[in-house]
Amino acid sequence: MRRVVFLFVIGFVVLNAKAQVTHLFEHTYPVIEQEDARIRNLINQVSVDSLTATIDHLQSYHTRRWDSRMVYEVQDWLCETYRDLGIDSVSLHDFVVSYHDSLYETSDNVIAVQKGLVYPDEYVVCGAHYDSYNLSPGHPDSLRAPGADDNASGVAGVLEMTRLLSKCKFERSIMYCNWAAEEIGLKGSEAYAKDCAERLVDIVGYFNLDMIGYLKEGSDIHVHLMYTTRDSLIANYVFNFSEIYYPDMPIRQNWLTWGDSDYSSFNRSGYAAVHTFEDVHDSSPFIHTPNDILGVSVNNMDQAKRFTELNLGLVATLAGLIDTSVEEVDSEHLIVYPNPVSETLTVKGESIQQLEVYNFLGQRILLQSYADQDECMIDVGALVSGIYFVRVTHRDGSVSTEKVVIL
Repeated sequence: MRRVVFLFVIGFVVLNAKAQVTHLFEHTYPVIEQEDARIRNLINQVSVDSLTATIDHLQSYHTRRWDSRMVYEVQDWLCETYRDLGIDSVSLHDFVVSYHDSLYETSDNVIAVQKGLVYPDEYVVCGAHYDSYNLSPGHPDSLRAPGADDNASGVAGVLEMTRLLSKCKFERSIMYCNWAAEEIGLKGSEAYAKDCAERLVDIVGYFNLDMIGYLKEGSDIHVHLMYTTRDSLIANYVFNFSEIYYPDMPIRQNWLTWGDSDYSSFNRSGYAAVHTFEDVHDSSPFIHTPNDILGVSVNNMDQAKRFTELNLGLVATLAGLIDTSVEEVDSEHLIVYPNPVSETLTVKGESIQQLEVYNFLGQRILLQSYADQDECMIDVGALVSGIYFVRVTHRDGSVSTEKVVIL
């Protein structure tokens, strides 16, 4: 989250004045009257464990500041993760940073594209910046900037969406993006949005995740939605979807008095864009400090899960879900033991055709094929201790999944 200082009224007027540009493409948005069982099934698979693991990994870097050496390691890790999640088209978008009247190089925007089958040239985009920041003076490599809420939480949400949506087919293409150099003025997203506008890329809607893990003690989970008047159509779609799928979670428009985020880059380049935010008045007080960590700054994973679910549903519906590649069935169709396990895991199920093991981050680490077996055993002794997911494909095409703890 880019933090700036200005008076609320002035900031509100200026932001709207800058953002009110004509849309490059005009689109209509779905009217949701009742839940789609397929969308609900996807939503229900969002994993707190997976989100937590990603945040924990990203905060393990000493810093992700735009001008540090470590930020390039994060860039490469993101590319590898998208490929591990099954995205074939992963690229780096290079740009030069203009900062304090000088030009600098930094890490790149990471762009992962899942092609649509009917309208491949229409894109639904979700994004989150991956750089972090520390307001203290000092060398960029020495300052600790874990950035758990700002914005490992948003990146975790986008990666979790990728883990689930990459297994599905859609009418429109979906673009999963991670922006560089957000903290010094939305530099990465601004460069990419402008590039898309110049190439007349048809972006149907942009959904931004930035700071989704902090909830003030005593507060109920709620959403502050940021958008400009020009983007009322896509905002109404968000309100409508939330009302049907999350009637117990309040959502209302609000504005940041102290900063901005990447949705503004797309809005100013002529694209409909919205930003779901934790709370504009009671957001994490630990961002841009060494205390932006899990358990302190990210203190409510149920909220992070809800925000991820909401954005996943919005993206999947707008992209036009055609079908899922797997149909999850109740775990009672699958028996795994012992659990926890340290050496050999036994898996029982009807007519097992394929067995897969995924780690915390949704990366597949084991794949075995069978011929209608009802029981099989796998050696897990060499795997690192942690939480894993065993996924079994049955002869009828259905899929069962069970969580396993490996000691």
